[in-house]
Amino acid sequence: MNLLEAMRIYVRVVERGSISGAARDLNIGQPAASERIERLEKYLGCRLLRRSARAFNRTPEGVTFYNCSKRILHAVEQAVAEVSSDEQGLTGTIRIAAPHCFGETVVPEALTLVRAAYPQLDLELVLNDRIVDLVTEGVDISFRLGQLGEGAFIARQLGQVGRVLVAAPGYLSQHGPITEPSELGKHPFIRVQGMFGTDQLPLRHMANIVESAPIRTAIKTSHWRPMYEMILSDAGIGVLEEPACVDALAAGKLVRILPEFELPPFELNLLSQTQRQIPMRVQLIVTMLNHCTPEILGRARAEVKAHLDRYHESEINKWHAMRKSLSLIDNVAESRSYQMAQQLIVAVFDSVDVAERAGRDFRNFEEKDLGFKIESGVLVQKDATGKLVLLDKQTRPFWGTVIGALTGGLIGMLGGPAGALLGFTIGASGGLAEHAIKATFDDDLVASISGKLTPGHVAFILEAQEASPFEVDNIVLGYGGSVFRKPLA
Repeated sequence: MNLLEAMRIYVRVVERGSISGAARDLNIGQPAASERIERLEKYLGCRLLRRSARAFNRTPEGVTFYNCSKRILHAVEQAVAEVSSDEQGLTGTIRIAAPHCFGETVVPEALTLVRAAYPQLDLELVLNDRIVDLVTEGVDISFRLGQLGEGAFIARQLGQVGRVLVAAPGYLSQHGPITEPSELGKHPFIRVQGMFGTDQLPLRHMANIVESAPIRTAIKTSHWRPMYEMILSDAGIGVLEEPACVDALAAGKLVRILPEFELPPFELNLLSQTQRQIPMRVQLIVTMLNHCTPEILGRARAEVKAHLDRYHESEINKWHAMRKSLSLIDNVAESRSYQMAQQLIVAVFDSVDVAERAGRDFRNFEEKDLGFKIESGVLVQKDATGKLVLLDKQTRPFWGTVIGALTGGLIGMLGGPAGALLGFTIGASGGLAEHAIKATFDDDLVASISGKLTPGHVAFILEAQEASPFEVDNIVLGYGGSVFRKPLA
């Protein structure tokens, strides 16, 4: 038995998922391929595949043998290439095909490495998002994303190309943050034709929950670059491959939407023709691309993962800060050692929704570590009778949590020997709740807020340490609000 040939057949069967597909790739009959697998199992004395009527799975021994066979076959290819690389074998033109986005972001670096190693070879790069037929179109090597499709070729798995759901910061400032998958359908979606089969976006939560979110396609394009530029220009949201957006994410030109969710990645394969005598120049380039491409993809994936890790770290830090604040609330009656904030900031807005959108910008500003630290915050509104009431928006993202958890802390921290600045009695309730202010503000503060509020307007009161007041003013003014401050003793 030719053990190397049997290994090659077994590896192709595993990678193609069927004996018939492997047989077509290797230009042998299906009975011959089945017979060689059976002889290989008999030779090894163990089962490699568990067969059923419709599919097969690898046994534990089959997994081990597949991994070892891949390494051995690669070593054989490399050895042949090294001893056969004469001048005649390393001349000529190699035609390489790739999808547009991958071909414009990853392939150039790979081909630069190839050219440096083999300067006597001529390379021709053909970019097309449709499936390329290697034989009829005269292509030596092809990068293929997603399903392999039908055809006669040898496919080598290179890894996966991740995808990221993104928007420009300016778009989110105009339209508000997206906090749930169900909200995606409210936003214009920009995409490349053929990227999704339906107007449903498959998402997987970090907790391994899989769901499908509806999207509203507003713009379709045949090329990824216009999509990228339109997303940067605040025209809508979209999905980009990781290598295409890693620099924009690092520079803050794009931000991830729903970073706790991931999109299924594209499978990446390197295809070559199935002819028995593949030219040496093609073998050499296939071997080199087989090694350098996963490394290039890995760097992009690592940078995107680092971006996501920073988000997760931020979320964890906010959780710890919340726990610390709750602990302060529990102990405030026994201890007055808490360091008071420098000032009270009162920002007035037209509505609760606008106030909360500004609040999210305050949070983002705080996370950038620019000297602005929110200790606590409440929303106050004047009702139709002219009375000031406190809004406890527990169902709202971020500020509902802050308000619900920290208002009690604000009461205790602002009361005490120095004179009561605020005093509230808040009853527990869910959803949107209004609570009358039982105690009183400082007289000057009451007059200032009441004078600026008309029924329906909202005052956002922040106890904060602030080193960059102009940035805070810019956020407030950007939402059509006004702001004033009161120093705290």
